Amino acid sequence: MAINGVTNGATEDGINGVAHTVTNGALNGVTEADTNNAHREPAPIEATEAYKKYPLAYELSKMPFLWPRRMKVIVAGAGASALSLAHEVQTGVLKNIDLHILEKNQGLGGTWFENQYPGCACDIPAHAYLFTWAPNPRWSEYYVTAPEILKYFEEVAEKYQLNQYITTGRKVVGAEWNDEKQQWLVHSKQTDGRRTVVSSPGITDGEVGEDIVEECDIFINASGYFNHWRWPTTPGRELFQGQLLHSADYNPKTDLKGKKVGLIGNGSSGIQITAAIQKEVSELTVFMRNPTWITASLGSSFVPANGEPFTEEQKAFWAKNPDEYLKYRKAVEKELNDGFPFFIHGTKAQADALDFTTKDMKRRLAKKPELAELLLPTYPVGCRRPTPGTGYLEALCADNVEIAWGELDSFTAKGIKSADGTEREFDVIICATGFDMSMVPRWPTIGLNGVDLQKKWKEDPAAYLSAIANDMPNYFVYMGPGAPVGHGSLLPSIERVTLYIVDIINKLQTQNYSSFLLKPGKAKNWQSQMLAWLEKTVWGDNCQSSFKNGTVDGKLYSFHGGSRLHYFELLRLHRYEDFEWKSRCPEPELEFAWLASGFLQQELHNKGEDNVWYFNQEPEVLTSFIGE
Repeated sequence: MAINGVTNGATEDGINGVAHTVTNGALNGVTEADTNNAHREPAPIEATEAYKKYPLAYELSKMPFLWPRRMKVIVAGAGASALSLAHEVQTGVLKNIDLHILEKNQGLGGTWFENQYPGCACDIPAHAYLFTWAPNPRWSEYYVTAPEILKYFEEVAEKYQLNQYITTGRKVVGAEWNDEKQQWLVHSKQTDGRRTVVSSPGITDGEVGEDIVEECDIFINASGYFNHWRWPTTPGRELFQGQLLHSADYNPKTDLKGKKVGLIGNGSSGIQITAAIQKEVSELTVFMRNPTWITASLGSSFVPANGEPFTEEQKAFWAKNPDEYLKYRKAVEKELNDGFPFFIHGTKAQADALDFTTKDMKRRLAKKPELAELLLPTYPVGCRRPTPGTGYLEALCADNVEIAWGELDSFTAKGIKSADGTEREFDVIICATGFDMSMVPRWPTIGLNGVDLQKKWKEDPAAYLSAIANDMPNYFVYMGPGAPVGHGSLLPSIERVTLYIVDIINKLQTQNYSSFLLKPGKAKNWQSQMLAWLEKTVWGDNCQSSFKNGTVDGKLYSFHGGSRLHYFELLRLHRYEDFEWKSRCPEPELEFAWLASGFLQQELHNKGEDNVWYFNQEPEVLTSFIGE
């Protein structure tokens, strides 16, 4: 279905004034609509004889210089990344784009649409977790819950008219590159209307009907990480006769009041769930096998006193004073950037974090000091994802909470049997056992020469700038291998990747290229540089973490090797020499046919634009003349 009743075949005009109807009879991508939309007066000069020999070159010779040809872009997933790109199309930064966003679920928002477990919240300060072009002075708290974040994304999509590009209930199941056509063939399936659908190899639950196959010029994987959950490998799960839930597929209508609950896991979601349900349940057993640091709040200098919500007066002040609000947001963001050295071995920031966190955890566990010996790790702070865990340690000290330490043996009809032989009975078991963080595409993605990225990345996930893979023409992935996923808020990183994608698409549109392709070996060489740099960080130490896809000694494929600011600058460099560019005019003499008519759009149809922009510098006062 299309949101707001607008189908992807013929969407409404966007802010950029370009209708999204695919025009039939296109000549190699140059359509009659393209030439008409250029508002071109009759060409001031005739095309050369050489251009008349080649239809495409002839059409280009009648176009204004740098007029973007129409291209179709398909995006898998309607989370923050897709909204970021849709905003660039809607506001006209990226023109002449037929944008189709296919979302498997029944709503946008990605992980914030799917995750509904108790206590689900963002551990990044809310005023840093937003689009820079959509500030929100009305966040209720410093760290906001999933429903409030989802509402923010929904309101952003409504305000900026982004829903018109989104089709919900459409699950991408495969993609393949047609080198002859220089296009992607994207396969998708309708879903049966259920709220959420799993995207995972071999799982077809919720899919209905035949494959829907669409062609596009650009294919973008924006499906994210936090949607392919992992069940525990403990055998016998099907035997349990009570209610069995996964944190990532939690039913918010679940009644836990007065229940005996078993919770498996003490990662980010397990920490949040424990604090949220401890006072509601009659008994809570938390199964753990690894210690973890419970850290100070990120950007803690700006947390309101006692963690109180923002007052109505504060929110109103920011709403009425956008300059002051921007100053506050930048201060919060600066603290996140300035804190990055904390992840580097041997820095004062790392030593200070270790000292503070050790003392703080012992203080908060004072009611049960014996827990400190279990919970305080020997690995550095930050090896696992830092989690503020407000209320978590206090909940573990409550009388109705037991910690069951060690490996699990099996599920039973009534509960869980630990490796030491102890069997505990429960009404409800919640598995907070995380996600598959391997970064492998959830569907076959076939590029040049039959290379399947799904198979290739199982062994060695390597991406250039985290966004581009070898053997995959005209393909992007948001926050792929080597992204700054542990460096602070992801939203600014997503925005910078979007601008990078926009620049490459614009180059294809305006310089007569049909495709770009990363040169052989570039992704692997990039990965080698990243992994070498990351050896100096605490992320690679001896801890089991999602950063290493749930392993202790796995490679840090997911991380960028450098600070977030370092990553942003790299995205601005535009090393186009790292790519091969395929022209739509293969004849050597037509290599520069993209120079078009030799006139700019504003010259052919002047609407009062300043065409003497090069005189806009401040005049210099001449104090002397040559020869005097």
